[in-house]
Amino acid sequence: MIELPEARTIAKDLRKEILGKMIVAVNGNFTDHKFTFYYEDPNEYHKFLNNKKITKVNDRNFYIEIEIEDYILLFRDGANIRYYNNLQDYPEKSKLRIEFNDGSFINVTTSMYSFICVFNKKKGMDNLYYQLELNGIGVLDDAFTLDHFKTLVSTNPKHSLKALLATEQRILGIGNGVCHDIFFNARMHPKRKVLSLTKEDVNTLYNATKKTITQMTEERGRDTEKDIYGKNGLYRTILSSKTYKESCPVCKGPIKKENYLGGSIYYCPNCQQ
Repeated sequence: MIELPEARTIAKDLRKEILGKMIVAVNGNFTDHKFTFYYEDPNEYHKFLNNKKITKVNDRNFYIEIEIEDYILLFRDGANIRYYNNLQDYPEKSKLRIEFNDGSFINVTTSMYSFICVFNKKKGMDNLYYQLELNGIGVLDDAFTLDHFKTLVSTNPKHSLKALLATEQRILGIGNGVCHDIFFNARMHPKRKVLSLTKEDVNTLYNATKKTITQMTEERGRDTEKDIYGKNGLYRTILSSKTYKESCPVCKGPIKKENYLGGSIYYCPNCQQ
């Protein structure tokens, strides 16, 4: 799933590979939607995007946002974006394929659920989550200060730590995936109540949040996710689906996995009491 470290990595690579290129074809298998949700009719996307140039790729927290002259192309959640140099490398599966004038193209497949969107800049898009993305504060934003974090803590006392960090887009860029390492680095249990945090705990959790997300981003995303070239991120997750069967790197005890708030949580019962 796309969270801040992956969103920034993918945006950086797309700027390198497709910025300034002209779109010559837009296609894909749109009939089998299942958990792929399109904004407007994807069969009409070619009318909006053909013969237009990639003018900008924006840094976002949950979205991949590509400006194509007067239109915006968005991806979110489980959209797997891959870049190819040669049209002969056509993959069999495609939820969206955009071909460029130099023979290169990007192909999008989906994992679990995903959101794909094309809309006119002037008209905008009336979507709650996208509006939160545009108007909220992300972990790497200058506005994400300790004082801002303290306000989030004080106004959500009954929530668990996971609910505080990873639900309702209170903090842009943090979802169920990246929060496990944040809690481990802070040595806090994801089910712990916000109300129980001391002033020192709040400082610790804030610093762990900033430091963990910064490291993940600098290392091109998590090793559980892939970039546009199909390569895993260089950040080795401490707690994830790849590592939870291993022992805790600190106390060497077992890692526990549970379902909580619509997703899995991983934690060390000894280090994160």
